[in-house]
Amino acid sequence: MGEPQASDPGYRLAVSALIEGATSEDDIVITPRALEALQELRQLNHLPEHYVVRMGIRTGPTPRRVPYTLGFDSQVRPDDYEFSVGTLRFAIDRRSLFYLMGITLDYTEGPTGRGFLFREPRTESAEQRAEETPQEELRRRIIEALKTCYDPEIPVNIWDLGLIYRIEIDPEHNVRIVMTVTAPACPVADLLPRQVEEAVRQVPGVGTVTVELTFDPPWHMGMMSEAARLQLGLV
Repeated sequence: MGEPQASDPGYRLAVSALIEGATSEDDIVITPRALEALQELRQLNHLPEHYVVRMGIRTGPTPRRVPYTLGFDSQVRPDDYEFSVGTLRFAIDRRSLFYLMGITLDYTEGPTGRGFLFREPRTESAEQRAEETPQEELRRRIIEALKTCYDPEIPVNIWDLGLIYRIEIDPEHNVRIVMTVTAPACPVADLLPRQVEEAVRQVPGVGTVTVELTFDPPWHMGMMSEAARLQLGLV
């Protein structure tokens, strides 16, 4: 596949060529930044060329916000759809494909951290947000704010790192957040809660903000999202 055109946001996984009734708007887009990051991760982890990039959704009851997953897999399953972009192969199982149609996989990098992002189609996102209650919308915005906070020693945002245990919003939109840090002796144990409080306070519509630090239960690596594990080379 050649380089994307200037007007094209990235490389397309041609879902429209496989699914009857699908259009080009249903194709999955991989941005050049995401493709480059995946290639670098494969090289850094010394993964053989037969490994595929697996995109999917987490199994179990489907919440309002789809829990996307991303990682490398050594096998292609019988019910997978396969796509190729340059030297990378992508595998998506049949169930996940219908949730991923129209999605853009992007990669962001800045002074405070980096990571993969699943960007939903604007039309679908607008429909979902129209169905949200005021508290659900506020919670979503709070989570977006939390994703701008990073432990300086780990290049993964604290939400994907699994440091946020609880978000409580009362009828007056006062917010209580229960969080942890990676270890009691963590050098940012005092700094990070203040960073969280400041980030959440900037969210429009939020009243007072209370941040509580706890070590019960203690944080462990299993609390990280799959995207975080992939980013840290643990997949």
